[in-house]
Amino acid sequence: MKRNGRTFTQELESEAVLRVSQEGMSVAKASRDLDIHGSSLVRQAEVDEIKGGSGPWTTEGRVRTALGSICLCGLLLAGSPVIGGIAGNVLLGTGVALTPRNFPQHTPLDVSDMFLLGKEAGDFAVFIYQWSEADLHRVAEDMLQQSRQHGLTPIVAVSPTVLGGTRSEYDVPSSVRERVKGTLSFSNELVSGPFIETAIRLAKLQPPYLCLATEINFLAFKDIQEYLYFAHVYKKLYPVIKEISPDTKVFVSFQWDYFQIMDASEPDAIKEHSKLIELFRPELDLVAFTSYPAGHFSSPVEIPRDYYANVFRHLRKSDEVVFMEIGWPTRGSGSEESQRAFIQRLPELMQDVKPSVVAWSLLHDVRLPGLGEDLGSTGLLSNNGSKKVGFEAFVELARSIR
Repeated sequence: MKRNGRTFTQELESEAVLRVSQEGMSVAKASRDLDIHGSSLVRQAEVDEIKGGSGPWTTEGRVRTALGSICLCGLLLAGSPVIGGIAGNVLLGTGVALTPRNFPQHTPLDVSDMFLLGKEAGDFAVFIYQWSEADLHRVAEDMLQQSRQHGLTPIVAVSPTVLGGTRSEYDVPSSVRERVKGTLSFSNELVSGPFIETAIRLAKLQPPYLCLATEINFLAFKDIQEYLYFAHVYKKLYPVIKEISPDTKVFVSFQWDYFQIMDASEPDAIKEHSKLIELFRPELDLVAFTSYPAGHFSSPVEIPRDYYANVFRHLRKSDEVVFMEIGWPTRGSGSEESQRAFIQRLPELMQDVKPSVVAWSLLHDVRLPGLGEDLGSTGLLSNNGSKKVGFEAFVELARSIR
């Protein structure tokens, strides 16, 4: 149906951009209500520790998040609720972000084989794209189509923040950067408007899952006020997406190891830390995390049993929990044996969490300039396609929950 020469969807999009971008950005009250201005949520010591460390917060650590979009696809594989066994009672789904053999010099056959290897482990496909990617929509549409052809349920994510450092800057399309001469902020409709349009275009593809920011809590390192601006836009965008695609689960993801650092540093401020998540409620259909614990523990046996159960310091027992990225390297600070040991510990570590999905970080190792040994080697197979012992361990884990 058309009104004034425009379809209802076109009018909805136009109204959404105006409503969300021009609503006045009254975040001052939200800031007062949450009492997070002037708090120690983002302490300089923590920022310095992360910037100087070797964990997932470094530039090296950010590259792996882009791999799915660089190679045009990544998979998250989830099984059905389990009939028996420890893993089956703990993990509802397992997954792996698919990277092809021989990346980045891979062939169409490598990509095809990648899907087949992924299919061994489950039924869901995850794709993470940087907002700045010029062909984001085209690639997402293609990957959704291929996922469905392979009998996979797609999960789509768009990342509005850069991959480098502590992810505290926006990664905007070139057209936005050309129009905005000053500081990039979601309080500026020249920034928030195009993001809204991108999210709406992705929603039209009707993905079962749509993540509108990855590891967004890193943005709070730089500027709590900007974090509020982004959350404001997200919360106003949420019902618009639901209007377009009612069955889509909409959410953002958070970096879990960062929460652990804050909680250990300020054990009396855990409720305060939780406000980084609470700010997005009630417009979170699930709560998603990422985790790379090898940056903090030399061996999987050192990881406390409640390391992941501690998410419920910040969540409600009724929350659906997803680990969109989790990994352990086989070079640098890790080995094939330690990777397998970590995988085998996942049922124990997740026993009190019972996440609906646990997704491994990479299928194949990748070789890229600037990507170090640790994160480039978190794959379950080597770059040339040879299987590591971790691959069999992960496939066994996936089979045990089907």
